[in-house]
Amino acid sequence: MAESAKFTILSFVGGGIRGLMSVSALNKLYTLFPHMLDNTDLIAGCSTGSIITSELIAGKSPQEIVDMFTGPEIGFYDKMNPDPKKPAYSIEEVYLSQLALQKDLKVKNVDWKKVLFVTFNVGGLELKNSLQTPIPWKPVMYTNMDPDLGDVTVAKAATSSGAMPGQLGSYEGNVDGAFFNHDPTVAAIALAVKAGYALEDITAITFGTGYMPDWIASDTHDWGADQWMNGVANPFNNTPPFLMNQSRPSPVLDMCLNGTSTELMPMIAKMLLGERYTNINPTLPFFIPENTTYQPAIDLLKYKGEHADTAHAEVLLEKYWVEHVLGPVRT
Repeated sequence: MAESAKFTILSFVGGGIRGLMSVSALNKLYTLFPHMLDNTDLIAGCSTGSIITSELIAGKSPQEIVDMFTGPEIGFYDKMNPDPKKPAYSIEEVYLSQLALQKDLKVKNVDWKKVLFVTFNVGGLELKNSLQTPIPWKPVMYTNMDPDLGDVTVAKAATSSGAMPGQLGSYEGNVDGAFFNHDPTVAAIALAVKAGYALEDITAITFGTGYMPDWIASDTHDWGADQWMNGVANPFNNTPPFLMNQSRPSPVLDMCLNGTSTELMPMIAKMLLGERYTNINPTLPFFIPENTTYQPAIDLLKYKGEHADTAHAEVLLEKYWVEHVLGPVRT
């Protein structure tokens, strides 16, 4: 295939402060391959991954984003509201920080890279012909790869993608991209195919936020709605509370959200791209909450990113992230 036919993707998964691990791994690769960002065609993000995406398209270096996670982000997470009937943190503060970074730049006008932000709109009601009409909820992609999906500011797109229920309030009806999927890689691949690129021309590197295995040791044979929603008292179960200020685990939430991002999306991406795909997602020895400010946990996230196994990613960068200009696509 011609060099111009190559299509390269960097994808950043959701996970709050654990995005520090993602960007530390990115920084490790960036040190070895200083032109990797210039030679990336599409940067995709979900939740904290969308914040990373926004920072990158604003021209911030990976090291500067590491510094953000170990400085201002910790300051942000230190201001938690413990009331479970209120958001733990202010969505307005997130939006204002993104607005300061991106001003009124719209997604469709981002010209340095192709970008993707994923979120989920909860729907609502609208007045039509004097009747209250329901608007169904739906997954949403904000991208400059489709003219119908980019007429929104980057500040709104990134804020919407990170609006995790419980942690933050919704933003204009949008909630966290986790309800699209924490891992936007397969969506990014689909966008590239829709744009005319063949699967054999697409290569992707996903940056996870730490593999933390979950399991239910209890016998679930006779579980009803209460156990699936609220868990049971069994010290051998390993399903932590999914939402902030949630007092008990909810196994069904973990299975629906964490399960698909941690297990299913990497499996499907690998099936689609084969050796042209890798997922950098070191295993964490214990559960690290998305809003931790505990310094040993912060240090561990940074260490895990800096010492992640990036051998396969380095092979892909050497082979596919060579100097190339995004050329005409095949129709």
